[in-house]
Amino acid sequence: MSLTESFEKTGNFLFKYRGHVPLIIFVFAIPVAFLTPYSTHRNFEYFVSLNTLFSVLFVLIGHIIRARTVGRRYLHTSGRNRSHQVANVLNVTGWYSIVRHPLYLGNAFIWLGISCFLENGWFVIILMLLFWLYYERIMFVEERFLESKFGDEFLFWSRKTPAFWPSFKNYKKASVPFSWKIVLKNEYPGMISTMSSFLFVFIIKRIATHSKIDLNMNEIYFALFIMVFGLVFKGIKKYTSLFEPMD
Repeated sequence: MSLTESFEKTGNFLFKYRGHVPLIIFVFAIPVAFLTPYSTHRNFEYFVSLNTLFSVLFVLIGHIIRARTVGRRYLHTSGRNRSHQVANVLNVTGWYSIVRHPLYLGNAFIWLGISCFLENGWFVIILMLLFWLYYERIMFVEERFLESKFGDEFLFWSRKTPAFWPSFKNYKKASVPFSWKIVLKNEYPGMISTMSSFLFVFIIKRIATHSKIDLNMNEIYFALFIMVFGLVFKGIKKYTSLFEPMD
């Protein structure tokens, strides 16, 4: 099998299951937490506060990038489809005029923020390397699909727009009006995942430090909030027409 065929096969598999692979990776956060010297970190004044601040900041940046991208895209593009690629139109304005894969750039910030929250530098480095290997394959198959569908239009856009590191020199205002409805419909699962990840990491850090499971009421309230948040949006999506017609 050629490298092109191998990349395409792997990329298609990862694209299909891209919502599940990160969950598998974060399982490895459990043993990492028990190997992290949290007691040493506590000897440095403000370390925990600054680390938490930057973790939340990175995650917020990631979600803002995703929201600004999703909220101004054409329908039936850049969706949450799993089984096959979908693109009725080539997005080339807004965030897509400064980077070809803004949603994955947003994901990178989210992964970085959650991994930093674990307070283990090696875990951050390894996770970001895995992120690149993981999404590089997905980006490869997506661009193969776009090139086959849009031809020269895609090639012209790809030659002046970087794949992952943004360049603002060719910024072009988005041609689609911003829609909070599209953002909420598409992004609420990611918001739930992020909140759950922070809660999960917070709990395993405490278990690793104190060697016991000890949930306080704030964590229970936060878990309940995540559940209610998810149920409300699922109910809106299933039983109302608020999000229709949208992909």
